[in-house]
Amino acid sequence: MQTVRIPPVITVNKSAAYALYDLTYIRDVPYKPQEFHVTTRKCEPDAGPDIVEICERLRDEKGNVLEQTQPVCCPCGPQRRMPSSCGDIFEKMIKGKANTAHCLRFPGDWFHVFGIGKRSLGFSVRVELKTGTRVSEVIIGPENRTATANDNFLKANLIGDFAGYTNIPSFEDFYLVIPREGAAEGQPVNLGGNYSMWMLLERVRFTLDGLECNKIGVGYEAFNSQPDFCSAPYWSCLHNQLWNFREADANRMNRHQLPLYGLEGRFERINQHPNTGPRSFSIGVTETLNTNLLIELRADDIEYVFQRSPGKILNIAIPTFEALTQFGVAAVTTKNTGEVEASYSLTFDCSKGVAFVEEQFFIIKPKEVTTRSFKLYPTKDQAAKYICTAILKDSQFNEVDRAECQFSTTATVLDNGTQVTNPFQIPETHPKGFFESIRMLWTKLVNGLIDFITGDTCRNKCSSFFDFSCHIQYVCLSWMVMFGLLLALFPTTCVLLWLLHQKGLFDPFYDWYEDHFDSDHHRLLHTRETAGNRHHHRHHHHHQLRHGVKTHNQHRRHKHHRHGQEQEDVLQKMIGRDHNDSHYYHQLHRVHKDGKQKQRRRSKHGIVVPRDVHVDRRRRERLREG
Repeated sequence: MQTVRIPPVITVNKSAAYALYDLTYIRDVPYKPQEFHVTTRKCEPDAGPDIVEICERLRDEKGNVLEQTQPVCCPCGPQRRMPSSCGDIFEKMIKGKANTAHCLRFPGDWFHVFGIGKRSLGFSVRVELKTGTRVSEVIIGPENRTATANDNFLKANLIGDFAGYTNIPSFEDFYLVIPREGAAEGQPVNLGGNYSMWMLLERVRFTLDGLECNKIGVGYEAFNSQPDFCSAPYWSCLHNQLWNFREADANRMNRHQLPLYGLEGRFERINQHPNTGPRSFSIGVTETLNTNLLIELRADDIEYVFQRSPGKILNIAIPTFEALTQFGVAAVTTKNTGEVEASYSLTFDCSKGVAFVEEQFFIIKPKEVTTRSFKLYPTKDQAAKYICTAILKDSQFNEVDRAECQFSTTATVLDNGTQVTNPFQIPETHPKGFFESIRMLWTKLVNGLIDFITGDTCRNKCSSFFDFSCHIQYVCLSWMVMFGLLLALFPTTCVLLWLLHQKGLFDPFYDWYEDHFDSDHHRLLHTRETAGNRHHHRHHHHHQLRHGVKTHNQHRRHKHHRHGQEQEDVLQKMIGRDHNDSHYYHQLHRVHKDGKQKQRRRSKHGIVVPRDVHVDRRRRERLREG
């Protein structure tokens, strides 16, 4: 692959595509057929204009009477086609019996009716080639697929079109109706430009011979020969005409809906194809259609010239820019230091953090200085320094010069510009009067109170629940109340548990714990206390005998010792009686449990009873009862 020194410039222009349809003239039809009636007393089919007026028989351009245009006479009466009064008997005798004359006439506009043939796709492609001062041009299209320029330097061939996603409509089952310009009937010279009146209607809505009622193109014979003419409704046989469809489309467009029958509003670029005429019409294709072309250039005058010349990098300029905003531009100035024109390639490689830069190829004339630009895209948003190297190569891709440079980027700054999208804020307005200032002050006070209660500002400003400085700054009532409730939760829980303990709610738990974990411990502790009391009693009694002194406290201890000794004696007797007796353990457990419960009740009411005395007394009572 080689680069042409003076490359040819090829310009391709494609016109808008359109669907082209062939037309065949069918006939002319009236836009709005109308029924007329005349009230008379001497109606006859051949009556003159003095009797039937507008319903007089018509004549052709040669003066011949058209029999189909004669009126239809109907008798008077309220149940007739046109209700009328028959008058009294004197009027009937003098003037004759009243009746009505009915006829069909076609005032107003007429329309041409065309049959629509097969469709075809139309467009034109203009190919222009410039080489220096020479210009070559060809125009091709579906009807002319291959073309050669006059100088034989350019040849273009239309290969084909790629299929689109939207099908081009087919109108083979429709008729095209367009308004008739002038009074001339038959094939028009041109279709005209009143596109708002053009309509596409199904073929089944037309009668080509005029013998069918309620169809477009109805004639005199169908109107006059309809059954029960005089008892049928007025305007019977004249429905579903062109003006009915036109009014239906107008009503839809008034409701901002697309028309069903008219072309305008449904299609674009109506009949705007080149070489328009009465034999075809077109509509624009809105979908983009791609065309495949083959362009050939004559290359017998191309010469291959290989020239090599030294070069030098004169300067590298990279202004400091902000990272990730857009991009930086490195301007590298090079010079052809040789004597001949030559081609060069220039690469610009940077350290990590800069996206890859594509190599550039260019031609420099002798002693010419040129500047090439490279776009630099950093991959980080931090301020940094980068080192880059520019390498200049000759036509044989040998390095002829190298230069290094460095540049810096500043950190990306996010502001209120195009990088960050902030919501639109309504500018503040100053009050225009005293009452306006009072209203604004009251509004701010109410909004501040609502915000103080709901805490909307706190949720928007404060980052978390524990940002206490933010809560204090914006006076966050809701979050401060939540924090106070959190602090009061622990002491409130403690007081609640203590009150439940005082009410005895946890007594079953205490009993369960003593039954399973505290019975063995209490039995061992009681045995040790009994042995200690016995030893203390002996020692104390011996001391009393020695000194002969006895106090009131010693007397109490002596009595307590005697009670303990008696209890021990009773227990020893029962143990000796039956050591394996389960009844003994049961009674002992009941005595111990009842003693603890009564002790807790008395402690709740402020009565303190020694635990051992209470337990011993209850135990003796239980054992005695047992």
